Amino acid sequence: MSGLKVKHLTLIGGVCVLALVAVAGAQDYKSVPSERAVGGLTTEEKFAEMARLHGMVTSEMPERTLSKRIGVKLSPDEIGELQRVVPKAGEPLKIGLVKPLHAALSVNGISPANANARAAGGSFTNLDDGGFSWAITVGSEGARAIRVHIRNFSLPENTEMYIFNMKGEAHGPYTGRGPLGTGEFWTNSVRSDTGVIMVRQFGPPVAGLRAGITFIIDKVGHIGGTPVADPRNHTWNDPDKCAEFGSNPPCVEDAECGSVAPADQSAIAKMEWIAGCCIFTCTGGLIADTDTGSQRNLFLTANHCLSRQRLADRLEFWFEYTTDSCQGNCPHDPPDVTNGAILLDSSTNGDHTLLELNSNPPAGSTFLGWNNTPIANSNGAALARVSNPNYGSQVFSTHDVDTSRGTCQGLPRGEFIYSSDTFGATDGGSSGSPVVNSAGEIVGQLFGCCGFNCGDSCDSGSNATIDGALAHYFPDVEQYLDPAGGGCTSDAECDDGDACNGAETCVGGSCQAGTPPPCQNGDGCCPDGCDETNDDDCASSCVNPGGLPQGASCVDDIECCSDKCKGPPGGKTCK
Repeated sequence: MSGLKVKHLTLIGGVCVLALVAVAGAQDYKSVPSERAVGGLTTEEKFAEMARLHGMVTSEMPERTLSKRIGVKLSPDEIGELQRVVPKAGEPLKIGLVKPLHAALSVNGISPANANARAAGGSFTNLDDGGFSWAITVGSEGARAIRVHIRNFSLPENTEMYIFNMKGEAHGPYTGRGPLGTGEFWTNSVRSDTGVIMVRQFGPPVAGLRAGITFIIDKVGHIGGTPVADPRNHTWNDPDKCAEFGSNPPCVEDAECGSVAPADQSAIAKMEWIAGCCIFTCTGGLIADTDTGSQRNLFLTANHCLSRQRLADRLEFWFEYTTDSCQGNCPHDPPDVTNGAILLDSSTNGDHTLLELNSNPPAGSTFLGWNNTPIANSNGAALARVSNPNYGSQVFSTHDVDTSRGTCQGLPRGEFIYSSDTFGATDGGSSGSPVVNSAGEIVGQLFGCCGFNCGDSCDSGSNATIDGALAHYFPDVEQYLDPAGGGCTSDAECDDGDACNGAETCVGGSCQAGTPPPCQNGDGCCPDGCDETNDDDCASSCVNPGGLPQGASCVDDIECCSDKCKGPPGGKTCK
């Protein structure tokens, strides 16, 4: 369809006249099929690689490592905060907290005689190849999983860092200036309350290399605290079972019960990321493009989940996060994890975010097709989705477009799709999950609930389900999903409305990212996040919801709403 659009409705002598006008370049609707992932490792291959790495690091770990531990501990109030979390519509589910170490662990060179290394509490051992290993245990009591924050990170050649637990999980190596090249990063999560950070320098020894090892461990991310089904509560290679699926609300249906094709499940990933004080989760899915000559790892989720590159750098994507059978237990093998992404487009327009994964999803994953035909006013149209609520295993739900449902303020029908649940339900953590039509094509992604009883996911009579409509925001993502037919022609088409990430330009039919401007008083642009509507140079830019306001006394950045605690020791305030 193209060439005609509704211009306006006019009453003439009591008769409603529909005025149709021709619009040059009006949108052509497309139906794009799903495709299988090319490349990548299978889950079995990744598990085998992790087993190999875990065998190496545990065999080379210094003997006394596990007897020396640094860490954090949540207060009863903080544990209660995690247990009481019920996200509102349009908010991601908070699943963890970030805590600073009482005293940051700082390493400036490592050797057997290095007093600094001993003061840091680490264990050291020389190895047969002339190299060495140094390790420290880090933890947070009662956590289901932890992540560790590293800064001032710089390793010389032939030197690597790893994080692992004693239950079969290992990640790394982290090298050079870290994964982002900035000297600052969060490690992968390990699913236990304790992890080991180990530095391995491979021999033969080279003069000066040991002195070039520097890093600071200053924060620990504590994940968990709510009694929900979570595969990370399971000890791999241990006969004990993890929490069962039944801890979800009774209306939530396990995706492993035969209601959905495994190919569709393989497109969906649970997302976890760190934003200031807290750790959050949402759902998203792989989405195909029209370019048959190559494959981009495009991934669709919600803007209210994630809308900044800084947060995309901290993302973990958990693919095939399912029970081992219908209403069964959590999987016995580690889920397939992909780290980090490039933020291509994000907007409150239809509440969408489009990412490109930094690495391939599991081999054989499905990139879901899409259809940009408007469906928000197609009453009774069938919809379906797979999501990961409560940072647990995949669930399945179906919905019918319902034009009789009232709309919520600021979420107009057309830009959003309102539907009634017909089977199963979504819950906290389902946000961002793609919703597909009867042909299995993506038509939008989950915003949340609109109704009188959104605290009860099973009350479908009082509540409507809201999805951002792909048909509405398609022009924003067209250049990525339909590169042959959706190239830009002017810089204005590329403008994402965010003054703080620089001016986007159209080059050769493709939008190019801008260069973020330096922060200047009054422009509202900050290095770590921004709000272009703020005239106080980011003082009101809240990247840590629930943090202290500007001017409050603080000790660490994570205490502040702005994620900025500045000033002399003993006199720092939130900026």
